[in-house]
Amino acid sequence: MYKTGLSQYFFNQFGSWRALSLWGINTGVYLTISGLFASRFLIACGIIVMGCASLIFAFTLSKDDVKQRLLYTLPISIAVLLFFGSVATSFIGSSEWGFAIVRLRLYAALLLMPLIIGFAPSLTHLHFKRYFLYALACAIITGLSVLANYFIHQDEIIRNLSQGKPIPMPIPHIRYGMFVSFVFLGGLLAIIKNWYPKRWAIGVGISTVFLGWFILFLAVRTAWLITLLGLIPISFYYLYQYKKLLWAIPLFLFLGVTIYISYHLIPSIRIKSGYSLYDWKSLLRDQGEDYSDSERIYSLQNGWALWKSNKWLGVGSGDLHKEIEKNGVKYHLPGNQIPHNQFLMTMVCGGLLSLFQFLAALFIIWAPAMHRKKFLINLMLFLYVATFLFEPTFETSIGLISFVFIFTMILLPVYQGRRSSTGRKRLS
Repeated sequence: MYKTGLSQYFFNQFGSWRALSLWGINTGVYLTISGLFASRFLIACGIIVMGCASLIFAFTLSKDDVKQRLLYTLPISIAVLLFFGSVATSFIGSSEWGFAIVRLRLYAALLLMPLIIGFAPSLTHLHFKRYFLYALACAIITGLSVLANYFIHQDEIIRNLSQGKPIPMPIPHIRYGMFVSFVFLGGLLAIIKNWYPKRWAIGVGISTVFLGWFILFLAVRTAWLITLLGLIPISFYYLYQYKKLLWAIPLFLFLGVTIYISYHLIPSIRIKSGYSLYDWKSLLRDQGEDYSDSERIYSLQNGWALWKSNKWLGVGSGDLHKEIEKNGVKYHLPGNQIPHNQFLMTMVCGGLLSLFQFLAALFIIWAPAMHRKKFLINLMLFLYVATFLFEPTFETSIGLISFVFIFTMILLPVYQGRRSSTGRKRLS
């Protein structure tokens, strides 16, 4: 009897191409979520598995269905081509193509967006609820491990914090803090919109409160910024929907009191704030080259000066590092980091021509009515654009693949719902 049950399980999971593709999508999603909190390798594996599963499912469809799905995802495909164009433009004028090819290979992950959105097997709301619970669990588990490591090595970590180094985290601290913030905001939305039954909602609520405190503890300013920028539209949007705008006053008073108390109770917040203030004072005295914020400012100054000398086509991605170093010597700017701003990075590599394509791609992702009417799409696009102002988010595999994954997950139910509403059979 046990063998029969096991055989039936394997047949249900792998007995047809459609069943295999659904298994692949689920596996890929869980791998990618795990990677967002723990490993670059898992992120890459997960998104590739999702792409392969979607490709398998595409071969089970009729030609008419394939054409219809390609038509539906045309805006996404155009946006991806424009993103690619913004990188391809940066090849012009490059005497060396090494870094340019690295950027092009990195942006190849964007190709998976129209593939997965258009050809992933249909998922139910239950699937997405489980995915979010898993993301919440990953954030909590890795958060507890970060806390445990902090208390075991507290003296050393506090000493490093005072020198501008971050608390040790499973992946680079800015990306980790960013993803924890996203899950925290997702937890708030889950509570507000009653995504889960009461017994689950209590756990989600407790976990969300913990993550809110944990974000403060991490002392990652990008995470603080994303959390604040996310809280404001979420609060006003739903308070307006429920006609309780006056609740915004006590809500933000409570937020202010929480930040004030946390500042006095959590050492990492005080140390990070003090270091940032010291860093800025050093920058004003032209003594900031050894400090993180100063290095960022110098990278922006260097990038801006470099772009002004090559406004339309930039210096070319291939020659970027060489030109940054040369320009830094010319203008007496310490450091040779790439510009800590995605828009400026795009301009330096490919000039205004690349920037126009990059901005057009972002606009096309937002522009379709079924996109811009979704609050979550507007919110996440706003938050990613905010990170672009302080980080070259798309110049790292974690940053770019996270964009592909998160927007794919948001857009999937939108497109699958559209296919269902046209009268086509919902595939499973």
